[in-house]
Amino acid sequence: MSGKIFQKVSALFPPYEGTLIEKAQLRLFYLMLGANVLKGTVYLADAVMAHQGEGSMRALRLIITSLLLIAILRRFPKIARWGIHYAVLATILHIYYRVFNRDIGADPIALQAIFMVVISAFYGLNKRWGAVYTVVAALSLILSHYISFRWTGLHPLPQGLNDVYIVINFLVILIAHVYFHGVLFNTIHEKDALNEELARVADEKTSFLSTMSHELRTPLNAVIGIAGLLTRNNQDPAQKEHLDILKFSAEGLVRLINDVLDVNKMESGKLELESVPFNLYQLLKSVSGSMVQGAEEKSIQFAADIDRKLEGRQFIGDPTRLSQIIYNLVGNAIKFTNFGAVTLRANLLRQLDDQYIIRFEIEDTGIGITKRQQEKIFDPYVQASETTTRNFGGTGLGLTIVKQLVLMFGSEIHINSKPGFGTTFYFDIVFKEHLTPMSDNTGKDPEEGQDLSKLRILLAEDHAMNIFFMRQLFKQWHIQADIVENGMEVINLLKEKNYDLLLLDLHMPVMDGWETVKNIREMNDPEKAEIYIIALTGSVSADIQERIVDAGMNDYLSKPFQMDDLKLKLLGRLAK
Repeated sequence: MSGKIFQKVSALFPPYEGTLIEKAQLRLFYLMLGANVLKGTVYLADAVMAHQGEGSMRALRLIITSLLLIAILRRFPKIARWGIHYAVLATILHIYYRVFNRDIGADPIALQAIFMVVISAFYGLNKRWGAVYTVVAALSLILSHYISFRWTGLHPLPQGLNDVYIVINFLVILIAHVYFHGVLFNTIHEKDALNEELARVADEKTSFLSTMSHELRTPLNAVIGIAGLLTRNNQDPAQKEHLDILKFSAEGLVRLINDVLDVNKMESGKLELESVPFNLYQLLKSVSGSMVQGAEEKSIQFAADIDRKLEGRQFIGDPTRLSQIIYNLVGNAIKFTNFGAVTLRANLLRQLDDQYIIRFEIEDTGIGITKRQQEKIFDPYVQASETTTRNFGGTGLGLTIVKQLVLMFGSEIHINSKPGFGTTFYFDIVFKEHLTPMSDNTGKDPEEGQDLSKLRILLAEDHAMNIFFMRQLFKQWHIQADIVENGMEVINLLKEKNYDLLLLDLHMPVMDGWETVKNIREMNDPEKAEIYIIALTGSVSADIQERIVDAGMNDYLSKPFQMDDLKLKLLGRLAK
């Protein structure tokens, strides 16, 4: 029977599921209200025994009010802040009543009450209310010297009961500090533990993304590479068109992978811009040429209007990231345009010495973007609406990356759009001109006519399709290369033969690229130990280049790589 009663009572007072601070504030309130019950009992005992019941009603009001507040807060804990306000104000009134009482004055109990106001207001409410209530409570001690008015009727407690009252107050103050000290430091320890866990998860996430990147980029390297080889050697227009579509789609998948990885870099603060010379006019022409295929598939017009004043000029900046911005914006424009045209413009706004302010615009005649949608399209993983995602697809990452990259270039992206009539994205970037002439190899086979057959090359690659692609590529370049599938075979073959160059995949069975390089650099034969090593990797972690250098490798190519990029590196070795 008693068990059922206890269950019914417990059901009336369910446990509070608030935050740690909210629970602490509630317990502090319970502590002070419980102390009020004890102090009211002390007052009641003194009123009955020493003053013929005078003051007993005041004591009973304190006891009943405190018990009632405890019951209400157990049932409705979310109103605790209002209860604390009430309790603090009641305590301040009690302080003034004691300080301005003819027989009591500013005794230790009044001072304790002021201190409890400070604790309740700062711990239970916030610093603003803490400051206000502290000033109001403490002001009573000063005002008592300038205001002559005094109350009567509050009798001092006998010394024994007075000491009990003081002890109760001190216990409340002590327990409150001990409890909130524990809450504070437990929170700090939990935060430290959480930060360590987040750091571990971040490392695991980076490792996973690096592995995922390698696993995706490695087969794409073969797809793009073989498509490129077939395109160069194919004279059939229909087949060449199909191969172009295949290559374009594979490169689109690579860009999607890059977007996912770049968002991770942004979140970890590891995304940085390069400062290298580049030909802006040629870059925009190249990007435009690669986007034509996508526009033609949708039967829309694509045009590039590039200011002729930019032609032949070199600038300092990050061409890769600028290309990424243009690719994303033009790609979006084509995706959301069903008829009409997409136009890329680049105009020189003004020139200040060697500083060029260039405006980039991407205009389309697509579906447009409402004002409300414009407020959220740059948020990560968000598209303008669910209908947009359903009808057009996409990850919602492209514009997030664009916004961040434009900011890193020291600019800001703007939108002009009218639903149903199209959208224009535009931004201005200041580039410094690079006055040293640069060679122009765009659209040309690098160092065409140079004989690469003299190079002694060892390739370490375990992916069958990449091996096939590299064999075909070497065949075109008249290179007789040895090919192995793991690091152990590299070491064994190096002991038997000499090579000018090692192309080394970093992810291999038996012995990976990192361990292979370590063993090579420790060989006794200086010629073998100092072989020139180019890493081939699909991993794109933020520190990959630094790791490759630290490991003792000389250079690297990220998969999927362009054939011309590899050829330039091979020609560089041939010249030495």
